[in-house]
Amino acid sequence: MKDVVLNTLRMFGLDREVALFHRTFTQLPPHRFAVIKISGKTLEQTSIAQDLAFLSSLGLSPIIVHGAGSQIDRELGKKGIAVQKVNGLRVTDQKTMNVVQKVLDQLTGKLVASINRKGGRAINANGMHILSASKMTTVGTDLGRVGKIDHVDIAQLRSLCQSGFIPVLASMARGPDGWYNVNADSLARQVVRKVKPQKFILITSTGGILDSGGKIISTIDVEQELPELLRRGIITEGMRVKAEEIQRLLQEVPQTVVEICAPQSLLQELFTIKGSGTLLRSGANLQSVRSFRSLNKAAIRALLEESFGKQLIADYFHQPVLRVIAEKSYAGIAIVKKLNGRAYLDKFAIAKKAQATGLAKIIWQEIRAAYPELIWRSSVHNPINPWYLKQADGAHKAGDWIAFWYGEKPDAKTIQKVLDLPKTLVNA
Repeated sequence: MKDVVLNTLRMFGLDREVALFHRTFTQLPPHRFAVIKISGKTLEQTSIAQDLAFLSSLGLSPIIVHGAGSQIDRELGKKGIAVQKVNGLRVTDQKTMNVVQKVLDQLTGKLVASINRKGGRAINANGMHILSASKMTTVGTDLGRVGKIDHVDIAQLRSLCQSGFIPVLASMARGPDGWYNVNADSLARQVVRKVKPQKFILITSTGGILDSGGKIISTIDVEQELPELLRRGIITEGMRVKAEEIQRLLQEVPQTVVEICAPQSLLQELFTIKGSGTLLRSGANLQSVRSFRSLNKAAIRALLEESFGKQLIADYFHQPVLRVIAEKSYAGIAIVKKLNGRAYLDKFAIAKKAQATGLAKIIWQEIRAAYPELIWRSSVHNPINPWYLKQADGAHKAGDWIAFWYGEKPDAKTIQKVLDLPKTLVNA
């Protein structure tokens, strides 16, 4: 199965990009790779189990949290048990709890079996006492056996992931007097708070956070952009609630990148720079300046030399630039110069520690916003060339270089000048 998926990725030119992200993920402690929350509506999508099995075959062990709202509603209807909800929470008497527990365990078992049949290693973690809960108290309404998570056993999750298992947890937890029904979104956030993963992915039928026109918003900086989107009413209703919850979560775990995607887009979201859904990040804190004067040139040199494995020429910072877009800790940078009257992207680099965090996507959007036309070049051996090709309106390969551009096609003289530019990163 792993070979089939890799061959498919090669057909689309994505195998190098996947390898780049895979190296980043495997350098993390296994349990800190990702927490993936799957909504009940999308749980039975066939691609989910296959994609999770593929991750397992790569040695990656995401922690899975799932709900089952629609399936529980159907089963209660079959048994003639009324469905009652208060502020989105299911009122759960003991009879309802019995149904909830049965449906959740069945769905967990079905997902685990499907992952394992497809070559992965998943485990039903519901009965392992990883989660503990107590009764949720509310003013005015007794919700019955609705619980709040009191404890997540991080040691058990760490052990399972280190042993190569994908732990699958349903939205229920044991309390001192039996099982409690817990909200799947709340459970996932509690696991994220404990684990502090690189990625928190929410798989939903919408495929991302939608604007008022129903289009997916590609990236949202929860500190600088989200408040304005909420104030203007661009994000509304259920999406507003989800965005506000994520904003609060990222205040506690700012190093985690949150992504919302459709079930069929999980691998694309994990292993490509562009992704397909909505990326939410806590403050990229970019600085955009017109010269190197106010920047830490030693940090920029270190970033470029680490990224390209070569030495930056001595007088590089004496050369004029149009703009430098740099992340405040110098985890990423874009350097734009002027060439034949056109913006030329001279350097684009992301530190290894910041790869797979969405920073490349954020900096690229800054570039697109500043320059409606751009040309750049890349070595034919650069692993992100397939991604560059997706961003470009055209490309021209000659010798060891590929010239890319978006916007109006440059004339042949400009393209050739880009290809002929002297190297500014050289072998030591």
